[in-house]
Amino acid sequence: MAASSLPAVIGAALCLRHLPPLARGERGFTRPSCASSIRSRDMIRAGIGQTFEAFGVGLFRLHWLLTVMAFMAFSMNFTVLPIVAFDLGGDNSSVALAMAGNGVAWFFIGPFAGALTDRLSKRRLIVMAQTAIAINYALIGFLILIGRIEVIWLTVSTLFLGACFAFTGPSRRAYVADIVPPRLVGNGVALLQTGLTFPQSVGPVLGSLLLFAPFIGADGAYFIMAAILVITIVSLFLMPPGSPRNVPRGSVVRELILGLRYAWRQPRLRVLLATLLLVSATAGPYQNVLPGLLENVFGIESRNLGLITWPMGVGSFVVGLSVAGVVGTRWSAGVLLVMSCALGLGVALLGVTPNALVMLPVVFLIGSGFSAFQTLNTAEVIRQSEREFHGRVTALTFLPFGVQSFTGLGFGQVADMIGEQDVLIIMGLSAIAISLVLGTIYLRMKTPTIEVHEAVERVVRRTLRPVAAVMRPQK
Repeated sequence: MAASSLPAVIGAALCLRHLPPLARGERGFTRPSCASSIRSRDMIRAGIGQTFEAFGVGLFRLHWLLTVMAFMAFSMNFTVLPIVAFDLGGDNSSVALAMAGNGVAWFFIGPFAGALTDRLSKRRLIVMAQTAIAINYALIGFLILIGRIEVIWLTVSTLFLGACFAFTGPSRRAYVADIVPPRLVGNGVALLQTGLTFPQSVGPVLGSLLLFAPFIGADGAYFIMAAILVITIVSLFLMPPGSPRNVPRGSVVRELILGLRYAWRQPRLRVLLATLLLVSATAGPYQNVLPGLLENVFGIESRNLGLITWPMGVGSFVVGLSVAGVVGTRWSAGVLLVMSCALGLGVALLGVTPNALVMLPVVFLIGSGFSAFQTLNTAEVIRQSEREFHGRVTALTFLPFGVQSFTGLGFGQVADMIGEQDVLIIMGLSAIAISLVLGTIYLRMKTPTIEVHEAVERVVRRTLRPVAAVMRPQK
């Protein structure tokens, strides 16, 4: 019987070789084949390729490199300036006052700068703004060198810098749409935003090292920042000018109103911008409190700030790069909610951190959350907006930095009254609450069922006539 059953067993085995794979939902085990392993590797490679897809465009690589170099100088300034202000004033309010000018200019000039970005050459705007910033850095370095620097001059400097940043920020992001195909705009903006996190890890360390250097100091640091910007300005002429958008050549105020109403009439954009505004206003000013936290709580000189906060930049770069491929996928909203809560959690944990050593992983969490939150939010805002509105919509993403300066003044004064760590707890918990509420609303919103350009045409039809009537000169 055993001999007679042997051919049947062999026949059954041969038949099993030719059976189709088990249908989905059936029980059983399937042995992974070489083909499935190859497909898995191809999927991994495709995912990695999707994350860095915009780097396949040569002009984008150059734009990314020049942007990173320029922001290296900016990151050094954001480390050196609070330290200089704290040394001059000796309290958190002095730091907040010195940093306030930056955001005030962003808030009032940013929207108009976005409207101009849509109608002028992007390269020309960037060159002019960076030239002015380089001159500003050189003047601050000279005032420090001759011993005439004061907190009020730092405030004037940041006010001027904020006005320049109001043009460079929207121009750099909107410039991406001029040098990459339309399908890569979201990926390009995400990679550009992630690239800005790399200077956040290196810039603070360089700034602190320059402050310690015996023959450089704060004045030499500002001269080096100016030199870096000069190099990027010369290199910018290798880039194309950047074509202006096809927008009506009317009043800038009218174009600004059109951009604001366009963003307001799209619910998803409205929630994204509100989240960016409120989370940045509550959690963002933590940077103003860090010099006082080091000196008043940990007993460490404030000029060590960059040497302690370097993990923040590492987390920003690594995590920000990881989420670049999430833009435009179904996971984007969920990751955005998680990372905004991570930012608030990190700020709140600073309020219970016992020493500078424990502070290292906490600032890594802050950098990771802030980078991923800002990268995803900004990329989704631009991806979901029409190309001709990119400059104006991008300018709206910089308004939170202006509001952050106003709230930073308040948080700085409260920190001088109740202590740095208590204020950090309040800031972090507020950011978490805002993230949970607005993030849940965004998760429950449906994806628009109409094309973006159709929505734009409807907005323009409803808006252009009343705005034109208001702007028309009265007889």
